[in-house]
Amino acid sequence: MKRLLYTLLLFTALTLIVSQTTAQTPAIKTLPAFKAGETLKCNLYFNWKFVWVRAGDASLIIRDTIFNGQKAMSMSLLSTTNKRADAFFKMRDTLTTVFTPDLRPIYYRKASEEGKHYYLNQVWYDYSHGDSIKITQTFRRNKEPIRKSTEMSAKPVYDMMSLLAYARTINFSTMKKGQRLSFPVATGKRIETQHLIYRGKTKMESDKEIEYNCITVSLVEYDKKGKEQSIINFHVTDDRNKLPILLDLTLNFGSAKAKLSSYQGLLYPVMPSTSK
Repeated sequence: MKRLLYTLLLFTALTLIVSQTTAQTPAIKTLPAFKAGETLKCNLYFNWKFVWVRAGDASLIIRDTIFNGQKAMSMSLLSTTNKRADAFFKMRDTLTTVFTPDLRPIYYRKASEEGKHYYLNQVWYDYSHGDSIKITQTFRRNKEPIRKSTEMSAKPVYDMMSLLAYARTINFSTMKKGQRLSFPVATGKRIETQHLIYRGKTKMESDKEIEYNCITVSLVEYDKKGKEQSIINFHVTDDRNKLPILLDLTLNFGSAKAKLSSYQGLLYPVMPSTSK
């Protein structure tokens, strides 16, 4: 279940500094993909003994805001399991990122009730140090002492939600099938490197049985021997919105998926391939 929420973070599971890339990330053409007022809703499912079972829902909301006196945008993900899923793993998560109009992350917060535990992760970004970014992170589990860390980075650093924003601005038509993008991501405890691979184009259905032309991108992990394993496949609309239509993922106890159920306030029109 935690990996399912992790998936939604990366696109709801695939957004920030558009003009900059890591050493492993080639320059990728980007396009505006969203505006304040956008709301996406997804239904969550588990495959339990070869039967797909509804497990909960999630909402992604984008708003204009003011942060420390400056104009900004916020992107929030609210996720919850239903009563059936609560019986084996209860989850109530709220994740928010705040970023500038030019898509630089300023602040990230994840407040989550997962099982019998409560977690609070926070990240602050300070750009007042010349070419370096000061990253301050805090993490707290239940009532344990707060763990705090600070480090400097010469490269752009994201969090799960701002990576979501960045990925939606990528113009995948400029990429080659199999091309990999790598991103440093602050979790509230540490900075980790995440990898996305462009897999090509396909057709997928939303939870309303509407078919869309889609792009497929995979989140991958590498073992100690460097062997690649796809843990999440993102199927997003092949248009300027990059809406997450279907997310497939592998869990320790089986598989799960998240399917788009509704949307509003999009920046661009959405053109379905077919409707049943």
